[in-house]
Amino acid sequence: MMPGRALRLLSIAEAVTLLSLLLIAVPLKHLAGIGEVSRILGPIHGLTFLAFLWVIAQAWSEGLIARRDAMRLFIGATLPFGGIINERWLRSKLAERQA
Repeated sequence: MMPGRALRLLSIAEAVTLLSLLLIAVPLKHLAGIGEVSRILGPIHGLTFLAFLWVIAQAWSEGLIARRDAMRLFIGATLPFGGIINERWLRSKLAERQA
């Protein structure tokens, strides 16, 4: 898979797992006493986040993105809805690069 496509897909996957954890798993754990959901979604989100960081590092080392862009992607991945904003930004940035 091309690094640009992987960045976009993992950005969305990371955002979805983070939002699922924050909006579904944590409320179920604290309000309903159902901790199993967070025990399942937590590691899934962690692996997705690490995979996203790995692809950011690969794209940076291959010159696809600059250091500033890598930092933007990392910071966006730590914020709710940041991954969705990252994906849209990546889509336009990669389209500009191909044009």
